[in-house]
Amino acid sequence: MSMPLYQKIRAEIEERIQSGDLVPGAKVPTEAELQSAHGVSRSVAQRALNDLAQAGLVVRHKRLGTHVAEGARQVNLLRSVGPKVGSAGIPGRLSVVSAEVVPAYAAEVELPGIDEDEPVIQLVRVRHDLDDTPVVVEVAAVPFHLSPNLLNQNLETFAVLEHFAAIGVSVARSRMYFDALLLENTYAELLGIDPGVAILRRRRHMWQPSGQIAESTAYYLRPGFIDLYLEYTDQG
Repeated sequence: MSMPLYQKIRAEIEERIQSGDLVPGAKVPTEAELQSAHGVSRSVAQRALNDLAQAGLVVRHKRLGTHVAEGARQVNLLRSVGPKVGSAGIPGRLSVVSAEVVPAYAAEVELPGIDEDEPVIQLVRVRHDLDDTPVVVEVAAVPFHLSPNLLNQNLETFAVLEHFAAIGVSVARSRMYFDALLLENTYAELLGIDPGVAILRRRRHMWQPSGQIAESTAYYLRPGFIDLYLEYTDQG
C-alpha cells in the first residue's frame, strides 16, 4: 500500500519548511492551491494542513490562511538516525572550522572498535541559522580508508550519507546518544555563547554491515535553537 495522499502532501511541505524554502512566518499553500497542485479533494488538503498544525509546524487562522510557525525549527530524529533516510533537514549554511587527518586517539569523537593509531578524517563545522546565528557545532570522523578523497569534496555542503551512497559504502546500523553537559570553551566560542552553559549534545555512530564503524559524529546544540522529536509514519 502506498503512502496516503495527505501524508505525501504533508511531507512535501514539511521538507520545504526544514530546508528553509518556507521560513517562519511564510504563507503555506492554501487548501485550494493544494487541491489544484495535487489533484486531491478538499478533505485531503485540509487533513495535510491540519496534521502540520498539530505537529507545531504551521499556524492556521480563518481568513488569514496558514503560515509557518515561528518556532518551526523542528527535526525528526528518525531522519538523522536512519541509515537510509537522509539528512535531518536543518536549514542554514555550514562553515568549515577544520578538516584534517588525525590518529583515532586524537579525534574529538569516540570511534568504537577503531585502533587508536588508525588515521581518520575529522571534520569540524558550524551550522548557521537562516539569520546567520551559529546554532550547531558538528564534529564528524570517518576512517580514512573508507574515503581517502573525502577532503576533496565541497565540505560546506558535504553530507556523509549521500557521500557513502556515491562511493559504495554501505551503512547497516545507526545508534544515537544524548548527553546533557556544560559547554566547554572551544565549542562555546564557535557558538558565540558563554562557556559553562548547559547544553544538549547529540552523538551518532554508524556501522557497516561488517560491524566496523563507518562514521561517528557529535552535535553540540545551541540552547533553545531546535525542537527534537520522533515521528514514524507507516507507509504501508
